[in-house]
Amino acid sequence: MPSLKRKLTMKSTKKAPKEIATEDPDVVIDHDKSKVECLCPKCGKKHIMNFHWIGRGTPRKYCQSCRDSI
Repeated sequence: MPSLKRKLTMKSTKKAPKEIATEDPDVVIDHDKSKVECLCPKCGKKHIMNFHWIGRGTPRKYCQSCRDSI
């Protein structure tokens, strides 16, 4: 059972209610993805892509111009 002091501090630190987003409900955000700096294996150019990456080092992904030429 929590002490009186702990109960008082718990009451004073109540969190504010979460705000509800007013954006369009059609927009789906994938929280598993993030912006990752990649290196193109064909031209060696660094670019930023939005995908899920938990590996080590820099991912090797083709840039848009090299992807179009393949």
